[in-house]
Amino acid sequence: MSIRTKIIGSFFSVLVLFGAVSSYTYIQSRQINRQLSMLSELFLPLSRQMLQIQVGTQNLAEEIHHYYSDGEPASDRSTFSRMARDLYPYAIQKKFMIAEQLLISFEGTSNKSIAQMTLLLTELKENFDALINAKQKAQFDAQFIIFKKKLQGFSKKIDDECEKTTTAAKAIGQESHLTTVGLSFLLLFLGLFCLVISYQVLNPLPHLIQSLKKLTGGDFDQNIKVKTSEKDEISQLAREFNRMLGALKDRDHKIKGQQKELLQSAKLAAIGQLSAEVVHEIRNPLNSINLNIDWLASEIKDSNPEIKKTIESISREIERLAQITESYLVRARVKEKTGKTTEVNELLQELIHFERGETRNVVIETEFEPGEIYIQSDRSRIKQAFINILKNAKEAMPQGGKIRVKTVVTEEHMQVVFSDSGMGMTAETKAKTFTPFFTTKPNGTGLGLALTKEIIEAAKGRILVSSELGIGTTFTCQFSR
Repeated sequence: MSIRTKIIGSFFSVLVLFGAVSSYTYIQSRQINRQLSMLSELFLPLSRQMLQIQVGTQNLAEEIHHYYSDGEPASDRSTFSRMARDLYPYAIQKKFMIAEQLLISFEGTSNKSIAQMTLLLTELKENFDALINAKQKAQFDAQFIIFKKKLQGFSKKIDDECEKTTTAAKAIGQESHLTTVGLSFLLLFLGLFCLVISYQVLNPLPHLIQSLKKLTGGDFDQNIKVKTSEKDEISQLAREFNRMLGALKDRDHKIKGQQKELLQSAKLAAIGQLSAEVVHEIRNPLNSINLNIDWLASEIKDSNPEIKKTIESISREIERLAQITESYLVRARVKEKTGKTTEVNELLQELIHFERGETRNVVIETEFEPGEIYIQSDRSRIKQAFINILKNAKEAMPQGGKIRVKTVVTEEHMQVVFSDSGMGMTAETKAKTFTPFFTTKPNGTGLGLALTKEIIEAAKGRILVSSELGIGTTFTCQFSR
């Protein structure tokens, strides 16, 4: 499973569970609010109205009893008649209307008790109408008992609904609390699980970064431990990094081997050139000695045989020394394999790709002529010459800089131009650039450019140098077409 799938899956699981907890809490809260709303907006106001109706009806009954009792003044009877027939019924009926409006406002709910209470209120209102229409005291008392009983039953129904609603809200609240706590713990566990997965998935990254830092320092002897069973991107990246380290390590060994070979070749070339110069200097005195021995032998033809024998022995030894020096001179000469051609653009691209991988603070720009360009030279030897030029260009820029390599084709010549933005050379140094054993470097041998010049000339070309102190140096390898 990929890292993206794991992280997105974990995040989605946490999000879904969080949404479930939030949705459940919202639904339960709405149910509790609905119950409390019914309690505060219906049952409690309805209970108050019924209490006021009960008080008003009780006052009406007391006034009716005073009305029918003896000894009441006519003025009091008149006052009662107005209160009993007008004020009390009006006030009580108004309370009934308020109660009806309360029940009507909650008729849309799914509570079946609302419909039952509406029927009970209608019956109670009819009983009240019969009560206020009673013409005699006995009739009034009988209707009052019925009304009072119905009113108590309705009030009890309201109290039962209040208790039922309160109990339901409390039960929903307890259930919601327990469920929310359980889901919260589950959400916490899932979050910790996602954290563990993220840690396990991203754990190799610090090791990978540390290994990259060591790699920039040239340390290839390292490895990142990865379980073979892990198939995520980080594990695959770590495996590829380990493979890259192995490849770089092999490449480093090959480069060191090639450097040793190049150094050995430079040493052999130096020894060969030194041998050639020494042999050349020895041959001239040997020729002079040989001529003088021949003249001496011709002058003492009839002298002592022992002297003649000695002179002949000396002549033979001189001839042997001449043969030895000639053989060394032949070996010291640059040997160019004839019939070999090398495609320049492809070779330069290979070298520059290699140099870019090895160079961190030097920028190499190229400008090659299109198509294929061939020169009469063995690939390994001309490659060694170009490597020597690039090496000198890099060493001339210890703080970094730019190297530009381009090929130019004209009707008569083909040129390979190497330009650097290094320190440049003085006129004296430039004059001795290709002199064997001349170097301005503390650890240089002074043989690289001398050998390069021999290789270029052996390929029927010539190498030119132009330099300006503080600006840079340009080497131009020019070959005949």
